[in-house]
Amino acid sequence: MIKSIDDYRDTLDDLGKEWLDYCLNYLKDKHSKYELVLFYKRPVLKINREIFLMMGGGKNHFSIYTTDFEYVEMVKAEKIKGLKFGKSAILFPLNKKEFMPKVISICDDVILRAEK
Repeated sequence: MIKSIDDYRDTLDDLGKEWLDYCLNYLKDKHSKYELVLFYKRPVLKINREIFLMMGGGKNHFSIYTTDFEYVEMVKAEKIKGLKFGKSAILFPLNKKEFMPKVISICDDVILRAEK
């Protein structure tokens, strides 16, 4: 049963844990004023009442979900080879660690947009 972010982390394989740790460690270090919580059994950074970032791992991907749907569409329009998308999600292939910095820039962008 998933009752904490650590419980969620334990459900991931090694690559998923690496991606999640990379993202969460960055957010804890650079955006510590925002609360990290478990929401819908996933780690979530609450930015404001309307905007959040949710992190998730799958068998083959790491995902960033956000309620900033306009931003997701902007990233989709960049047509970055290898990325996949859902309505509110950007999916990164686990085996493509070169995308890890993009996860960080997306988190920063969403937070900056929400702070305006």
